[in-house]
Amino acid sequence: MRQSPLPVSQPGSIPEEHAARAAGPSGGASVPGRGHASRRLCQGGRLLAAASTLTLAAAATAACSAGGAGSASATGCAAYQAYQGHKGATVTISSSLTGTEAERFEASVAEFESCTGINVEHTGTTELRSQLLNGSGANLSTSSGASPSSQDNPENLPDLAIVPQPAMVAELVDTGVVHPLPNKVNSNVEAGWDRHWIQVGIHASVPYGAPLMVSLKSLVWYSPDAFKKAGYEVPGTWADLEALTSKVRSDHPDGSVTPWCVGAADGESTGWVLTDWLEDALLATQGSGAYETWASHRSPVDSPSAVEALGAVNSLVLDNGRVAGGRGSVISRTPVQAGADLVKGSCLMLHASSSFESRFPEGTVITDADGANPVTVQAPRPTASATAADGTAGATASAKDAASTASATGTAGTAGTKVSAFVTPAADRGSDSVLVGTDYLVAFTRSDAVSAVMEYLTSQEWARTRMALGGVATANQSVDPDLAPSDVGRRATRLLQSRQTTVEMDASDSMPVGVGSSALWVGLSRWATGTVTPEEALKQAESAWPKQK
Repeated sequence: MRQSPLPVSQPGSIPEEHAARAAGPSGGASVPGRGHASRRLCQGGRLLAAASTLTLAAAATAACSAGGAGSASATGCAAYQAYQGHKGATVTISSSLTGTEAERFEASVAEFESCTGINVEHTGTTELRSQLLNGSGANLSTSSGASPSSQDNPENLPDLAIVPQPAMVAELVDTGVVHPLPNKVNSNVEAGWDRHWIQVGIHASVPYGAPLMVSLKSLVWYSPDAFKKAGYEVPGTWADLEALTSKVRSDHPDGSVTPWCVGAADGESTGWVLTDWLEDALLATQGSGAYETWASHRSPVDSPSAVEALGAVNSLVLDNGRVAGGRGSVISRTPVQAGADLVKGSCLMLHASSSFESRFPEGTVITDADGANPVTVQAPRPTASATAADGTAGATASAKDAASTASATGTAGTAGTKVSAFVTPAADRGSDSVLVGTDYLVAFTRSDAVSAVMEYLTSQEWARTRMALGGVATANQSVDPDLAPSDVGRRATRLLQSRQTTVEMDASDSMPVGVGSSALWVGLSRWATGTVTPEEALKQAESAWPKQK
């Protein structure tokens, strides 16, 4: 179920931003922001302006004009001619996108709605898997995952879903409720994506999932200004990262500033932050060979290589005085709170994906390694989360999330604080391997309107429009990386589009869901608090692996 790596580069041909992995930010998802919101997208272009949560005037212009992105103001509705004939139809989409990420997704289809007359209703939820599986009518009590659905046409499913884990796509396909991708959608995907990305959505030789968005997970966020003031340099190797961590610790013996910010609390998904740490550490310290062996389960989840990687994370991040709030706070603090800690300066490094730029506090400035090319983060806008007429929970949820973050951190963010990101340094300075996550589009119903929405979401026009709104990276070859508003997003996209990069799919996302998105999360959460050893945590996940019949 995991994605095969992209071809390794020839000597001397690695792009500058990758050859010097730590010389500057190489930015770049996947587990999307969580929360809950349900909203009907506004008609017309006003949502595009209202929902953008960075100061993206220039980016919005690029989305409207560059590469045929299809703005009504620039080209009328000519770009949407292929999707006409379905006025008044409603297409529902469920995802785990919430807050700013949901708003940007909604903004990316607002003009499509206005020009086609198709109403797109998007619901973001923290319980996507359980809602989809319950809606499918499948038997969820089997040891190997969901069994085939007992319903021919389940009525409690959306028309479409954006699924953040390949294993979830496979599980849904096994229930029998997912429809194969339409031919036009397949053509769109094949025109923009390399085969390696496409294969993840293919099951039993049938394409069911279309790649939409990608996040680069091998990233460490930091403040260029804080590093410069303290005389710290971006590390070039894993050993350099260890030395930097020790230096920050020794420079602040009172614990007022710690090297690392970590927040793994995320409702029923608590622990995914820790799986990202495990996977990236294994890849960085032992290379693609060891990672692929473990990710494909050719070696068990509790193999010596995984135990060693978890030990490396423990000594780097969780030892005394190395994480904000202490080890015990890791599973009580959320990723958003950890991001706020970085902005406040109470900790200096945060391991998080490229998409995390949309989750920093209001006023945070995303820059390059020199603190230049700024893009400012704004708070989620409740008016973009739901229309007043709908009265949905989206606006309330966004407002509550913002208030909760401000209360928990004592601030809504330090306005003007600059953050950037560097690629997680490997033990081998010449390594070109990175960890990624991908969102896939799947369909539960068939209709001409549903097909039209799918065709648009897999088109070059949508990919470019979504990129220009910020907060995502892509491996879609039709998208100009310069459309990304932030330097981190541009670097991430160049890295992901390069066939010289060895891309490794997030292993836990591709494991059986009961393992990678359940037992491993729980086991690592217990390990983080010191309740179990690394061996015990990983053995718990290995024991959950479905047994061969």
